[in-house]
Amino acid sequence: MWEVALLELKHRAMACDFVVLVPDENQRVGNRSSADAVLRHLEAIEEIENSLTVYRGDSEIARVNALAYEKPVHLKPATFKLLQKANALAERTQGAFDITAGPLVETWGFTKREGRKPKPDEIESARERVGWKHLILDVESRTARFAVEGMSLNMGAIGKGHAIDVLAAALRAEGMRDFLIHAGHSSVLAAGDQQPFADPEETELDHDADRPKGWLVGVSHPTRPGKRLGGLWLRDEALSTSGSGKQFFHHQGKRYGHVIDPRTGYPAGQWLSLTLTTTHAVDADALSTALFVMGKDDAEAYATEHGIGLILVSAGKRKEEVLLDKSGPLIWHNT
Repeated sequence: MWEVALLELKHRAMACDFVVLVPDENQRVGNRSSADAVLRHLEAIEEIENSLTVYRGDSEIARVNALAYEKPVHLKPATFKLLQKANALAERTQGAFDITAGPLVETWGFTKREGRKPKPDEIESARERVGWKHLILDVESRTARFAVEGMSLNMGAIGKGHAIDVLAAALRAEGMRDFLIHAGHSSVLAAGDQQPFADPEETELDHDADRPKGWLVGVSHPTRPGKRLGGLWLRDEALSTSGSGKQFFHHQGKRYGHVIDPRTGYPAGQWLSLTLTTTHAVDADALSTALFVMGKDDAEAYATEHGIGLILVSAGKRKEEVLLDKSGPLIWHNT
């Protein structure tokens, strides 16, 4: 079997590189190159970012944060649908995922990457302004409002996955079947096969016997940049990783990671990282955060109930040693 070269295209958005890989043999879409089509749809992610970012005062989410306690804020259909999705996921995870957790993240200093240990009364004050049930969405008027003063939304745990799904749908609409998208390596969607039937003499039977179908995606070491723990074969699946391995601080000998449990107001710290696989990138993005804060029993029970592949990475006894706990529908590759 010969190897098909991969074309790599990227665009900077949402504070990371969105990267699309396509097999070289797929470089035509109709009468133009697939590169032109991919780049055009990559650039469209900027419009999604402009709607969801909290760092621009004129974004839809910024307007919600500024005005939604005073009055309902009208939203575009795509943004409103994403807020509905976020609230549905919050309900399914019993609040482990919550886009209203912004006040807690800010209180702990992680918004500006300046982690600090807040006082208990500060945490309690922030918790009073957090809660997905206080985000009121009106379907008929397509508006959002806050039931509690001082609330704020942050789409950081769902926005990249949403953008990846939108991009994947656009590429499929162009007739493309084989591609991989990742945003900052932690959010991935794999469609089709990284090595389609390049050899005219190759049969599907031969192809299946040679190796699994799909794309081989690396799973990163949580504390050693550039090192991989292994890989996963993904085909028409999404992957997301959440963890505290890179953003954390120490206070009085205790380690605090940046992933906050919205239900308690305190960082979750059982694992260095959690990686999961599921069908859509938006679900993978949100659920990797939710399951990370749930704890082992609840995370594994949720993953089993919903057919999710799960990799839990915890610290070993020696420096930078890690322990892997894998479960669910995964095709693991050791190198």
